[in-house]
Amino acid sequence: MLASLYVTLALAYALLQGITNRIILSFGDVASFGAVTAFTAAVWALFQGLDGGGVYVIGLLAGLVAAAALGRLLHDAVFSPLLKASGQPVMIASIGVSIVLMEGLRLASQSRDLWLPPLYDGGLRFDLELYPVIIGVPQLWVMAVAALAVAVLLAVLRWTGAGRRFRAVAQNPLMASLCGVDTRAVFAATFAAASALAAVSGWIITVAYGGVSFAMGLVLGFKAMFAAIIGGFGRVEGAIAGGLFLAALETLWTATSPMLWRDVAGFGVIVLILILKPEGLLGQPLRRDSEAP
Repeated sequence: MLASLYVTLALAYALLQGITNRIILSFGDVASFGAVTAFTAAVWALFQGLDGGGVYVIGLLAGLVAAAALGRLLHDAVFSPLLKASGQPVMIASIGVSIVLMEGLRLASQSRDLWLPPLYDGGLRFDLELYPVIIGVPQLWVMAVAALAVAVLLAVLRWTGAGRRFRAVAQNPLMASLCGVDTRAVFAATFAAASALAAVSGWIITVAYGGVSFAMGLVLGFKAMFAAIIGGFGRVEGAIAGGLFLAALETLWTATSPMLWRDVAGFGVIVLILILKPEGLLGQPLRRDSEAP
């Protein structure tokens, strides 16, 4: 379940990092925006008399649409004018976006955590030799939606014209433009798709944990960035590997050591990996043109 959260959020970060080659730190708060939107839509569905899967589906669709619209707005109003600038204006602007989103969510929630009532009892039970394992219905929803989101993204990137245009712009935007690709449209679509993926991770938090906080975006954003980086800069498959690795690391630490130190241990291991292998687990070492064979 934790891997479902980290993989989807790391993929959102990797999509934008791969096409912009910039550090964008606001996707944790975009995930928070998606989570609050999904929570609001789910509560509305409950008041309409729906329950179970209908509530989850309405929350997911609302989060996807709202986050995609937000991503397109952020591209047009904030990031598009800065992408060609040198230095770090994109990263600085993303910090400002994070602050605006967090404060807006704080005001909307009146500084309170939001809690969704449980919709299911029970789940799948596996009686192992040492202990029983129970997977709840919300967790099954989470894993199924995350797997579907990853599969759809990989299929689009591999087998569609949109995926080919994304790969072309990510490799060389100038050459793609000279070949007739509308690079601005590709950037805008990528911002919308990455924001929708971030909303999936926000929906996962709402469903799996039942609680949404306006302040959770900062830690989520850093974990998404580190998961994508340790897998390999701007690589979709690297983001998947990084999300799985980070989830496994945190789960192992929680099972064997004090949970209070979980984030400290996780970030410490990430720093160690980046020192030993700066290009990431699946990344290719960078070299100068003069060093090429």
